[in-house]
Amino acid sequence: MFNIINNTMQKIESSRKIRAARERFNIAIANKNVDMIRTLLAPSYHIVTGRSAQNHDAHEEAIRWSETFRDDATVIYRRTPRKITINQNWGLAQEIGKWQGSYTIGGSPIRASGIYAAKWQRAENSEWLLQVEVFTTLHCTGSPTGCLKPDPISVSP
Repeated sequence: MFNIINNTMQKIESSRKIRAARERFNIAIANKNVDMIRTLLAPSYHIVTGRSAQNHDAHEEAIRWSETFRDDATVIYRRTPRKITINQNWGLAQEIGKWQGSYTIGGSPIRASGIYAAKWQRAENSEWLLQVEVFTTLHCTGSPTGCLKPDPISVSP
């Protein structure tokens, strides 16, 4: 009985830590703080964006954020967790939720939103780090140049 209670308490604490890390990520985006974003990413971090672009490596992701903030002072994104599922023994967690963002393309404001899934892993120092994030755009409003569909996937015969 004690083990069940202890495991439940650990999961609650892990969920709290992941939600706090997600909020730090949201604040870092709002403050355009690339250094803070970098601290939340596992070295082998991978992302699939809402337009299906794929990027790999925490260092490369930090560069991408730096360029995004440099090129568009209006950019803002917010991720809101809906559910976090934890494998406490393995130090793994999945977060699912919704996201929304706004940015400017060619002087035109764009608003986009959708859903996401993220995989977290507990590091040796007990901090939870993002391994993978996958975003799916469900809505986009604004100019056609800002709401571009993903490039088609080429399939070889």
